[in-house]
Parts: sequence; structure tokens; C-alpha cells
Amino acid sequence: MLLRSILSFVIALAIHQYSLAQFGDLRKKLQEKAAEVVKDKIVEKTDEKQSEYDTTSFNYAIAFLDKTESFQNRQEGERLVKAANFVLKDDKEKSEVEEARDLYEMGRLSYSRRGYFIAEAYLNGAKLAYEIIGETSDPIYLKTLGTLALLYSDMGRFDRAEELTGLALSGWQSANGESSAGYAAEYNNKAVLTFSQGKLNVAEKELKQSLKQLEAAEGKESMPYAIGLNNLGILFQYMGRFDDALSYLDQCLDIASEEVKEKSATYVQFMTNKALIQQESGDYKGAEATYKEAMDIQTSRLKLNSSSDPDYAHMLNNLASLYMESGREDEAKELLIKSLNIYKTKFGSSHLLTASAQSDLGNVYLYQGDLSNASSMLQSAYNIYERLLGADHPKTIGAKESLAVLSWKKGESELANDQFKEVLDASLSYINEFFPSLSEVEKTRYWQQYKPKFLKYYSFVCDQANENPALVGQMLNYRIKTKGLLLSSSTRIRNTILSSGDSELISMFEQWQDQKRMLSTYYSFSKEELSEQKINLDSLERAANLSEKQLSELSSDFSGTFVDLDLDYAQIASKLKQNEAIIEIIQIPDVLKTGSSNYVGIYLDNAKVEMIRFQNAGEFDTKYYRLYANLVKQKLEDSYSYDVLWSPIDQFLVNKKNVYLSPDGIYNQMNVNTLRSSDGSYVIDKYKVAYLGNPKDYLTIEDGIVQGQAFLMGYPTYSSSSVVPLPGTKKEVEMINSTLKTGGVKTNLYTESDASESTVKASANPSIMHIATHGFFLENKASDSKVFGVTVDYANDNPLLRSGLLLAGNNDVSDQSFDGVDNGVLTAYEAINLSLSNTNLVVLSACETGKGEIQSGEGVYGLQRAFMVAGAHALIMSLWKVDDDATQKLMSALYKKLMVDKQPLSEAFRNAQLEVKKSYDHPNYWGAFVLLQ
Repeated sequence: MLLRSILSFVIALAIHQYSLAQFGDLRKKLQEKAAEVVKDKIVEKTDEKQSEYDTTSFNYAIAFLDKTESFQNRQEGERLVKAANFVLKDDKEKSEVEEARDLYEMGRLSYSRRGYFIAEAYLNGAKLAYEIIGETSDPIYLKTLGTLALLYSDMGRFDRAEELTGLALSGWQSANGESSAGYAAEYNNKAVLTFSQGKLNVAEKELKQSLKQLEAAEGKESMPYAIGLNNLGILFQYMGRFDDALSYLDQCLDIASEEVKEKSATYVQFMTNKALIQQESGDYKGAEATYKEAMDIQTSRLKLNSSSDPDYAHMLNNLASLYMESGREDEAKELLIKSLNIYKTKFGSSHLLTASAQSDLGNVYLYQGDLSNASSMLQSAYNIYERLLGADHPKTIGAKESLAVLSWKKGESELANDQFKEVLDASLSYINEFFPSLSEVEKTRYWQQYKPKFLKYYSFVCDQANENPALVGQMLNYRIKTKGLLLSSSTRIRNTILSSGDSELISMFEQWQDQKRMLSTYYSFSKEELSEQKINLDSLERAANLSEKQLSELSSDFSGTFVDLDLDYAQIASKLKQNEAIIEIIQIPDVLKTGSSNYVGIYLDNAKVEMIRFQNAGEFDTKYYRLYANLVKQKLEDSYSYDVLWSPIDQFLVNKKNVYLSPDGIYNQMNVNTLRSSDGSYVIDKYKVAYLGNPKDYLTIEDGIVQGQAFLMGYPTYSSSSVVPLPGTKKEVEMINSTLKTGGVKTNLYTESDASESTVKASANPSIMHIATHGFFLENKASDSKVFGVTVDYANDNPLLRSGLLLAGNNDVSDQSFDGVDNGVLTAYEAINLSLSNTNLVVLSACETGKGEIQSGEGVYGLQRAFMVAGAHALIMSLWKVDDDATQKLMSALYKKLMVDKQPLSEAFRNAQLEVKKSYDHPNYWGAFVLLQ
């Protein structure tokens, strides 16, 4: 009878609203409820062996994109059998251990039926009972701890869940060792709990380790192993690795075979996860079909009443998000109202799932302009998240972002600004915390989740800057911290490793480079060719990705944080001279779905910071860029672009001579020096314009050329008649060679057959690298199987494989072999691995070497990015097809001014362009090249 007293005590703690007079009847009512559930189903099974069940049935946490669930790997009937043992044999004499077990069984049954508070009472009762009788090594005690941890995780009480998970893990380790099924199950739950808390870097390690343990303990065809695949897949989805995520979910569904499809809730949950990943990867049609199939199964299984089922509500939520992305807002709202009602009925008004539905519905109201309903939903969601998850949790920060947009739309600008700042500051903290453990691909996808928060803030500032000019400075501070974040992260890691003096770390870096070189070779072959050679490209990509992650994490020990939180625009402004100014261009995509994108500029000098507004900015990416590009390529007069693209900037440049332009969007693909005003003068005639990747680069700009060796390459031997020889490039590099030698620079000159890909790759940190040859960037997906030696399947997915230089022997791509011999095409993907950390200047004297895929806030993905990541301090590149004679004159003049006249690089480059301009008036000839420092 001691245990009944324990149960009443725990229930009193968990359900405080019950009066003392009711406690005596509560247990009886619970027994009656349990009896009702199991009635007529399992009486004949009540004598099954309890001991077998005790050691083989475990609870596994299953990760979802917005919740976690648990799975018992025995069928529902077995759970009911155990409940029946408690109910139907209650009149028999039981030992204390049996009564403790009964409490656990009722707790687990209540949990499976989502009776959370009743489950908490029973499970805490079981825990306390086992502790009183000293049976803390009993497997059921350990399961009690684990199930309680899952329960508290579902309730958002993560601290308590973490504590109990740790106790359960220690117990299984002591009782059965780390190779046991019990330890594997609990370790899985620990990993999912870590993921639920937003600790992505730790979660990935734990989930991978969990998968190994589940495979060893349960086998690769088991449902626990399938759950492990699902959990890792969901993490990869969250990190933006959609291909990996879908692969894991497909394996998962194969294991949860058709045999259990119609009766397995877990199978339906796996399907829902797959649909979510399809949606996030842009496969809306496939996602909708998968959602609807899962919903059909859910409504038919066990004759379920879908109107009260939380899993069905979860599916409604997910389908609603798909409809929102597809512009079907009214349908989405209808589904979200249904799901919210189910969550409220089942879990109450203070549950995480209720908050999730309120957040989604609130954002639909916000989008439709229903601010009253939006306010009610979004504030309630935020309050729940903050109370259950804490103020710093990513979900809480996401809810705060919605409130910031709401405050803005309600005209509460001061409150909106404060809320946005909280969101952005937290986002920067997340980046510093999680970036060190991510590869570049993972960093890219992780940043894509947070970049829209900053873009929304920029839109807010654009709207409010006239009333509150101080916001412009805040906007610039966030821009400085995040612009080119991925590029600066890559170069920082590389430089940190190479300058660390740590031979083991440098060796790991070189091994990773070897992996990347091997991959670049294999990208030249079709999937059929790789299959014939039994080469698993996916496996090699994963290995290279893992190596990169390890390097990133290890280098962070030396490099510190990725975002300098203390840097602000005032530090830059204080260094600017009286005649200098910085112009930051910001492309703002349509993140708020207003129907158009926007461009703004920020003007900074040593005294002020102001916003530059453009007219018709929504047409910059289409109408005005096409107009500029066509006119310059056709050598026609352009009387439009200056007024649209430069005149708004020019108004701020009174008494300024040196202008540092930090471009974005189309400004990355145009040379502003070539813009012509109505009086016939060009920008280059009035200003000294220098290009920066980020305004903060002004603080570290290097404008001199350190004396050292020069690497010169031109006039490669093209064996195929389809590639036009460039005899002018031989003359170009020979003239440069002579000029450099006159200036006392040692040179290495490579032409004809020596102008090869392997020669470029063998170069090591020349002071100057000059390559004159054909360049290419393929903007559109090609229909051929291979383009310039790269299989189209791979090139279409990676802009760095669609950009490159043609070198000696490039026509032999059809004869490519697996012996590691280069194919004569240096792609940007390969150029990243060049050793250029001490290279002051790279000149790519070829057509369109500055072209690439533009990404807002990150610059151009192509050759320019590759050479900058490889370490080049400055880069000269072309934006359109260049004239041979004009290019020779430009390069000859540039090196003479550098070596003979000893001019700084930016001044020498500008003066060289002005000199060529005297011979060729149209900017097509003299303005094709730009200098990026």
C-alpha cells in the first residue's frame, strides 16, 4: 500500500487543482479509464512473459522539423497487455517491484495517449517507488527515467529532460554496457534532445554516433535504425543539406516497409518528414502528393477520428506551409485554424505545438493585413516559446522576428527596431557558435536561413530612415558584420591554418585539398563511367565534407569568432580622409513578398552616414542591367544608365575624389567607371573608384606590390580547331615579362604546351600571377552531356564548375582517363585549391573572368571568388569579351606604371585605363576590366 500513497503524493504535485477529497478516487478512475481502453482486446494475452518485454522494448525519440515524438518498438497490443496486467490482476497480491512496474506501464500508456499530466504522475510515482525499494538497476527503472525524459522534452522542460536522460544513460552503461540496446535507445534520445535545444554542432556528432550504436545493437533492418536515419536526415534538412536528408528518409521508409504501412504511425511520420524536405528543396508538387498520401493513411488507420488527432493536425500545419509558399493563403489559413483547434483541445493553450500553429496562423494573418488577429496569435506563440524554451532559443527568436514585422506594420517603429535588434544580435551569436563546426556548403545553407532576417530589417530601415536617420548607421553596422560572410569565413580558415605553425593541422588541410582535387577529376566523368569503375562519388563528397568540417572546427581554436561583434562603421569612418567616401550597395530581394525587390545605397564619409535611394530599383535586375550590358557590348552610346545607376550616388560625392564602392547585385557585373553623364564625361574622369568586397576591407587594403616572383602564362596550345588560338596573349605576356624584369622582378613564363593546368596548380604563392587565355562562365543549363570537360549533372548544381579557364590540351576532354592527368580546363572549383596566400595580385586576362552566379550579399560565385578564397590579395578580371589589342595596351600600361613609375596598384590600374581610353573612346575597349581589392 506504500506505493499507492506514493502515487497519490506525486499526483498531488503534478495536478494541484485536485482537492484532497478527490485523491482517493483518482487512481480508481484511472484504472477504469485503462480498462475501457483495453476491454475485450487482450484478456487472452495477459500471461505473456513480462521479463522478455522488460529487456527488449524501448522508447525512441523521433525528430521532426518542429516537434519530437516517441516510438515504442513493440506493437500497441503489447502496451495494452501490460496495462491489463495492472487493471485485471489488481486484486491479486503483488510484490513491490510488480506494483512499481504497474505504475510505469500506466504512465507509458498515458504518455502514448498524450495524457501528459497523468503520465507525469504515474512515471514519477514509478521512479520514486523503485528508488524507495532500492531497485535502481532494474531495466524498468531505467526505462522510467528515459520515458520521463521524453515526456519532459515534449512538454518543453528541457533542463529536467536533460537531467533524466543523463541518469538513464549512466544506468544503462553500468547495467549492460554501451553496446546494449537500452544504451543505444537512450543515446538516440539524448541526441534528439540536443537537436531540440538548437545545439546543431553537438547534435550532429551525437546523431551519427547514435546511428552506429543502433546498427550494432538492433541491426540495419530494424525500426530503431530507421528512426536513427530519420533523425539524422532531419538534422541535415535543418542545415540545408536536402539531398542527404532525402536519401536518409528514403532509406528510412524502405525499412518501415509496406507490411506495416497501414498500421504504423511511425511510417506516417516518416512520410511527413519526407514531404517537408521535398517542400524545402522546392519540389512542391512532390511534397503535396506525399502530404496527402500520409494524411489518407492517417485518417484510415485504426478508424482514427482525424478531427482530434495531433498527428493529423501536424500534417495540416505542414500542408498549410506548402500552400503559403505556393500563394494559396486562404487554403492555408483554413488548414491552420483546424490544426490549432486540435492542438488546443488535446494539449491546451500553453503547449509548444499550440504555439507553432499560432505562429503559422499569425503570419498568415500578418501577410493578409489582418493585424488584430495576427497580434493575438503571434504574441501568444512568443509567450509560450519564451516560457518553455527560453529567450535565446531559435524558435523564440523566430517568433520575435514575426513580432518585429507586426510592430512595424502597426506603426510602432521604435518597438519594431528594438525587436529586430534582438533578433539580429541573437542570429550573430548563433553564427559564432555554430559556424566553426560546419563545412562551407553547410555554412552556406545555414546562413540562408538567417540572411532573410537581416534583409527584413534592411527593408524596415528603408521605410523608416526619413523619420529616424540614426537607423541607417545601425543598418550599416549589421551589413558590415555579415556582407561576404561566407567568403571571409573561407579565407579566414585557410589563412589561419596555413599560418598556424601546426604541422598536423596543415597536413590535414593538404589531405583535404587532395580530396577536392580527386573530386574535381571525377566531375569530368558521367555517372555511368564512374559506376563502371566502382567509384562512389557521393561517398567521396561526404568524406571531403567531413574533413572540411574538422578543419573548420580545429581552425576556430586559432581564429576566434567568425563575426566581429565589436566592429562598427565609426571605426571605418574615422580612418577616411577628407576627400574619400565609401558607397555600400545593398540588394534587397523580395523577402516580404511585396512583389518587387529593391536596391539602396549607404554613403559613408568621415563625418556622416546617409541612405541613398534609387528610382525604379525594382527594375535594376532586369530592364536596366540588360540595357547597360547590351549597349556596352554593342559599342553603342548609353545615355540612360548614368542617370539611373550613378546619379543618385553622385549627389553625395561633393568634394570627394576617392570613392570606395562595395557592390551588390548588378553592381558586381558592371564597371561604374564606364557610366557616361549628359556632359559626355565618364565616372572615371571625375573619380578614383576602387572596388571593395565589404566596407571593412578599407581598414586592411593593400595597394602596393611586394617584390617577388611573377607567374606569367599565355598563348596555350589548343589542339582543337573549335577553340580559337589567341596569338595576342603571347605578345601580351612577353611584353609583361620584359617590363617586370626591367623592374627587378624574377619571372616564370609559360606559353604554348607549357601553359597547362598542371603548371598553374604547381605554382606556389607568386607575388604576381598573370594568366592570358580563354575564360568562360556558363549561365544556362546545358543540354550536352559534358561542357568544357565537366559533366553537366554536376555543373548545373555548382556555379564553380561552370566557370573556368581554358589551358593547353583542353580539347582532350573526351579522352579523359582515371589516371589523374589534368584535362586542360581549370575550373573555379579547382582554382580554390591554389596556393595564393602571399600573392599580391592575380590578373585574369581573359574574356568574362569576372562573370558568375550573383548571390545577394555574397558577391559572384565564379573565378573571382575562387581566386580570392585561394588567397589573392587583389584581383583584376573582365566583365565582357575583350578586344585583343586594347587588352595588350591596358596590361602593358598597367605593369609599366607599377614597375617603372612605382605607382600604387589602384592608381596604376586607373591610369592605365585612362591611357587606353585616349585610343579607344568607347568603354567596351577600356572598361572591360575591374580591380577588386
